[in-house]
Amino acid sequence: MPTGLTVRDQASLFALMVVARPVTNRELRNLFGLEINAEIRRRANRDKELIATKKRGAVNTYTLTPIGRSWCESALVAGRPDGAKFPAGVLYAVLDSVGQYLARSSTEFGEFFKPDIESWIRSAYTELTVRRGPGSWIKLSALRPWLDDVPRDVVDEELDRMIQQPDVQLMAELNQRSLTAEDHKAAVGIGGEPRHLLRIGTP
Repeated sequence: MPTGLTVRDQASLFALMVVARPVTNRELRNLFGLEINAEIRRRANRDKELIATKKRGAVNTYTLTPIGRSWCESALVAGRPDGAKFPAGVLYAVLDSVGQYLARSSTEFGEFFKPDIESWIRSAYTELTVRRGPGSWIKLSALRPWLDDVPRDVVDEELDRMIQQPDVQLMAELNQRSLTAEDHKAAVGIGGEPRHLLRIGTP
């Protein structure tokens, strides 16, 4: 297990464990009040690479590597480290309870900590509309790359489900001549019609 990790480093790894998908610092701040900076990445990847970084447009996304997931899985059953004080001691007590539950119920780590696809879509939408704000239309061809780790049919099913919510809309591009081959490929079929554009939030 990598050594030299601070409590903040470990909390960052656990945050990525809970989200279980690529996440930006903007979302980490909103969800957990923390962000992954260069120092955290340096310490987390000093012995073995625990955090993977990927550029998405103008921002980075962070996710656990397979080794990082193994570190978190081991931490769930490692118990309270010697000398751990508040708040780390409480954190490890909670993690130990989760680890014991997973062991007793024969639940796999990846079954318990798995991504929520809707929150993944909403997070990607937020990043794509950061300058324009909620209610802006975006192309699905811009959204798809943010979810390239998710099978397409899973994303399509989630989009189909999400349009039942009052703040979500999908529509076809009216100017069909403006569509590229990538736009056509990214479209989702709903009600027998290809939808190319997504809007979330009050316009």
